[in-house]
Amino acid sequence: MERWKQARWPFVAFVLIEVIIFGSGSAVTKFAYESVTPLWCMTLRFGLASVVFFAFFGRRIVKQLRRARVSLWLPQALCMALSYLFCNVALDLTTATNVGFLVALPVVFAPLLSTVAERTRYPRSLIPFQVGVAGGLYLLCSQGGSLQVGAGELLALGSSVALAGALVFGKQALAQLDAASVAGTQIVVSFGLCLVCALVLEPSLSVAAVQPTAWGIIAFLALLSTCLAFYLQSLALERLSSTTVSLLLTGEPVFTALFANWFLGETLTMTGLMGAAVIVATVVAATYADGREAAPAQPRVAAASSAEVFASAQSVPAEPLSASRPAAVSASASGGGALPEPRFRTRSRMFRRKRRMAA
Repeated sequence: MERWKQARWPFVAFVLIEVIIFGSGSAVTKFAYESVTPLWCMTLRFGLASVVFFAFFGRRIVKQLRRARVSLWLPQALCMALSYLFCNVALDLTTATNVGFLVALPVVFAPLLSTVAERTRYPRSLIPFQVGVAGGLYLLCSQGGSLQVGAGELLALGSSVALAGALVFGKQALAQLDAASVAGTQIVVSFGLCLVCALVLEPSLSVAAVQPTAWGIIAFLALLSTCLAFYLQSLALERLSSTTVSLLLTGEPVFTALFANWFLGETLTMTGLMGAAVIVATVVAATYADGREAAPAQPRVAAASSAEVFASAQSVPAEPLSASRPAAVSASASGGGALPEPRFRTRSRMFRRKRRMAA
């Protein structure tokens, strides 16, 4: 069990599962928008997710939040809620191509926010991978076209910054909270923010007008794309850095394009396929390099722990003779004579005599 906790690959797999779920959800969400507006769709999604998630982890979450400061968990939860809100509003104001490119850029902003929040040095070794991922995203999403800056593009860019903030602040929150508590606060705050925005910006919801297909998609988004995906992301942040997680999340547009091809009949040009290949190759290389940097630290920890055990063993006082065998009778009690030697010593002397005689 300890080896599994120290390994990196299970947590990398968690993010990849999350990316696949997000990619499939982005492709099928368009079917739900045919009978329900985006903000009400998000409200129903996060509302159902809140009920289900707190049915499993409610007591644990409430117990931990009572002992934690609001400033510890609220920033990361609010950033996650703003990320989803900005992304869905941007889809109504600009093309999905531009949104797909801009929303997938937390890998650019997460190291910057982490450097400021944690007061660490910017990882310059990550810059080549960031450039490679950004180039691959442009080839995949723009299909050789050009990006125009407008309100939708700015909101999509804000969604990317907010997601980077959710990763960085979520990493800090995990120092005192577990993965279930971090994911639970994200879900509930997202529900509250989406509900307020839906009441203010959109007409009232007609439940009867929502088609069965839309309800099925909402259930899928709530259970898998929210409850499971948020929980897996929080688990991954316990072991991986926010920069590594943001880098792995750039694979979402690749799976979105694949599922869009299967469900919606959308096709990728040769330029898009090249962009997908660049993203996959860059993410694999960056994950491998990050793993090699973290690997040498483990033997040193093991050696230090062994040295500590040896030092502690040396510091333990030797067991007294009286504790290992029966106490000897005092000289006065035995009539003043010398005490007999233990039997094993007598036998050893007898063996020596026999050897001398035989020689």
